[in-house]
Amino acid sequence: MHISEYEDDNSQAMTEATRNGHLDIVKWLHENTSEGSTYAMDEAAENNHLDIVKWLHHNWSEGCSTFAIDTAAENGYLDIVKWLSINRNEGCTARAMDMAASGGRLEIVKWLHFNWNEGCTTDAMDFAARNGKLEVVKWLSANRSEGCTVAAMDGAAEYGQLDVVKWFHTNRSEGCTVTAMNDAA
Repeated sequence: MHISEYEDDNSQAMTEATRNGHLDIVKWLHENTSEGSTYAMDEAAENNHLDIVKWLHHNWSEGCSTFAIDTAAENGYLDIVKWLSINRNEGCTARAMDMAASGGRLEIVKWLHFNWNEGCTTDAMDFAARNGKLEVVKWLSANRSEGCTVAAMDGAAEYGQLDVVKWFHTNRSEGCTVTAMNDAA
């Protein structure tokens, strides 16, 4: 059996090789098949394989999507976020900062704030509060205008983030719903 007989399945092979960091297989597939994968660079970025991101950039025409920076930011890979920002022009979405905030990745939140115009949504503070990322919540409150919703305090109460609930009670006006009291009980 020759691999080119299954060209429709080849893009999955490339995607899996990039996802799992197998640069040698990525190179082999590139040299020996006619396959393409629009997800290859996205998967490499999401899974912290900067060597593959760089190789694909120089050897591959398919490029990436905003998913690459969004998921690299979400997963805490600032070096990949920076590299893609400098070397690619697909950009990112507000999801990048939202999810970086959710994971408490303040350095990435700050970098995105100062280097991209996409900003974030109220999800950034809502998710950071729910996950107990108080330093991120404070920074967003002081430096961004999107604010939050009652879901911030509700989520913090539900997940047992007392310090975050106290901070919101003292410093923000969004308040909470009766759900916060029920979840905290």
